[in-house]
Amino acid sequence: MKTNEEIVVINKKWSICALSALLFQLQSHSVNAEHLSGINKLVFHDHQYNKAFVGNGFLITHNDKVYAVTVKHALLEAKTPTMASVSIEEHVKNWTIHPNKQPDNAVRLGKLLNQDDTEKLDMQVLQKDWLVFEVESNQSDLKVLSLRNSPLKKGETLTAFGCSYANAERCSQDEYTGEFLKKDGANLRITMNDLQLSELRGLSGSPVLDESGKLVGIVSNVMRSESGDGFDFAPANLDYLKQVLATL
Repeated sequence: MKTNEEIVVINKKWSICALSALLFQLQSHSVNAEHLSGINKLVFHDHQYNKAFVGNGFLITHNDKVYAVTVKHALLEAKTPTMASVSIEEHVKNWTIHPNKQPDNAVRLGKLLNQDDTEKLDMQVLQKDWLVFEVESNQSDLKVLSLRNSPLKKGETLTAFGCSYANAERCSQDEYTGEFLKKDGANLRITMNDLQLSELRGLSGSPVLDESGKLVGIVSNVMRSESGDGFDFAPANLDYLKQVLATL
């Protein structure tokens, strides 16, 4: 695994594999509302690679069916030495999503629907940063989210819901709110103030919602601000997700 400094040099958008779960920090506080996301827990066939918390995930609905989603770059942090592509079947024994510190309140994931033996596990996965799973069983209270279909407008308030590694001991579900700037390739640009990158590791995979509670993106990345001063939060937008869902 490369150091954070090496990754910054490699990726001009300041993407960070384990750290690309970094988010805007205009407002952050614990909420006691229903769970909109949970943490990813992976059990491998080779148990030495097990991960109790590797980013967040959540549930969505499409054509009256429920799917589980998280970020593809989570596989850069949770993998075996022989995992070289977006293919997990031979490596991962069990993948669940559950609210932090509530392992029995869990969604058990089934087949990875956008598995691709030809897609290498490298920083390019950030351009299509969604994993889409069938749901094998759901014993959780996670809310099932619906996708927004209309374009975002500049200035809209967007909020992400999830837990970071730094807050894992006390987090039930934190929320982070910012203002939409524009769409930029596979990402959305959102303003951020006083960004504390080191405190927000692990937030990748959290849902980003509009003020009506519709899904608009997934926590994935950060980009240098176009002004050159600081960073913009850059969740993955829905384009690639919708491409995957259209094939189902």
